Amino acid sequence: MDTKPLALRATTCITLINVLTLLKCMLSKTTYNIKAKISLLPTELGGRKNPVSTGYRPSLAFNSIQHFSGEIELLDQQQIKPGQSGTVLIKLIPAKHIRKNLKSNDAFTLNEGNKAVGSGIIITAEKIGTDT
Repeated sequence: MDTKPLALRATTCITLINVLTLLKCMLSKTTYNIKAKISLLPTELGGRKNPVSTGYRPSLAFNSIQHFSGEIELLDQQQIKPGQSGTVLIKLIPAKHIRKNLKSNDAFTLNEGNKAVGSGIIITAEKIGTDT
């Protein structure tokens, strides 16, 4: 017989349910690989102080208030300085509520927290996986 107090067993069950729900959500998501042209705001206009390089992970907003995480790989240069533009590949981190119809010429904003630091235009968008 389990000798743990009832409250502890109930908390353990709720935690397990939450973990299983989270795992289900993680496994049922759509993501994208995006090729895009991005432009960083100049520092004087509220942009970053430092350049970005491959591995940069901003939040992206696709004409919505929801932000999605993505990892950027620079294609045609080693870094992009504030005020400059460049072509990048963006691997979006899977998210349950991401738009299912991202396409060429869609605009997005690059954010760090609630601060917009740049913008971009999708060149190509490859959907990876689908919701179940």
